[in-house]
Amino acid sequence: MTQQRLRAIAAAAKGHWGYDVELVAAWAAGMTLPEEPILAERGGRVVGWASVERRGDVLWLEDLWVEPAAMGQGVGRELFERAQALGAGCVRMEWEADPNAVPFYEHLGATYVRDSEPSEWGRVLPVYGCALRRPRRRSSAEDRGRESRPQGH
Repeated sequence: MTQQRLRAIAAAAKGHWGYDVELVAAWAAGMTLPEEPILAERGGRVVGWASVERRGDVLWLEDLWVEPAAMGQGVGRELFERAQALGAGCVRMEWEADPNAVPFYEHLGATYVRDSEPSEWGRVLPVYGCALRRPRRRSSAEDRGRESRPQGH
């Protein structure tokens, strides 16, 4: 996967929402790309990607981009769920949501958390988040009950 392809997907996704073409091109050319992006493919072609980073007990969704032609086909949900799966040890996943993507995130169960600091474009974006599932821990009573059960044959 080339960095050029990742940039092209991000630029196409951002451009889909009517942002200024020159601003989008400059932004995409300068964006920091992850070393190990989460990739989504359809028909052997990468059509979306995401990246996360840990910030204490929060998994930060840094990127989630889907090629416009692949929107509405489950690619975004796949990337979102795969990103969540990387959150072992974290209690929440949070991210800055483009206003055009808010309905998508709310459909996935995310809720508004706070406003962001101003972006590189001077915009204040809504920060959304969702709880991450933690493995269920057995209670002391369950442990005691396990100890008293006969081991089966």
